[in-house]
Amino acid sequence: MRSTIRHGRAADAAKIRTLQAELTEPAPTLLNAALTEVDTAAATAADDTSPGISGTFRLLVSVNDTDLPVGYLLAVTGEPTHIAELVVDPQYRRNGRARALLQVLIEQCSHPITVHVAVDNTAARSLYEAVGFQRQTRSDDRFEDAAGLTLRYPAQN
Repeated sequence: MRSTIRHGRAADAAKIRTLQAELTEPAPTLLNAALTEVDTAAATAADDTSPGISGTFRLLVSVNDTDLPVGYLLAVTGEPTHIAELVVDPQYRRNGRARALLQVLIEQCSHPITVHVAVDNTAARSLYEAVGFQRQTRSDDRFEDAAGLTLRYPAQN
């Protein structure tokens, strides 16, 4: 299955917020800031294939056949770029959408990318490791109820 990935739009906000509810530890303030930036950038974006956001965030969405977001990736840009949230609607999981979101971010990023995952979240760890992320450090203060790992792409030598 080939996932359609595009940049988030202001019109996606309600569906993205619904998807965010699937996360164990969501960051609504961060998502609101990204959606505000998307809304501001919408007037200047030429099309959905351009980076769309040249500011603080990358908001990528995986859409179904009717262009409805069924997954999203929120990253804070910088050096490194940090993945803050990645979620796919349970009905659309296990068909490559999360991997496709990661691949687009990797293609668009010229800096390393980091992500924090719970040690016991084997599905997330497997996904990130499958696309080339490697463990950098253990971070016991990243999650309220679990120990965490920081993963990095590309791995440092």
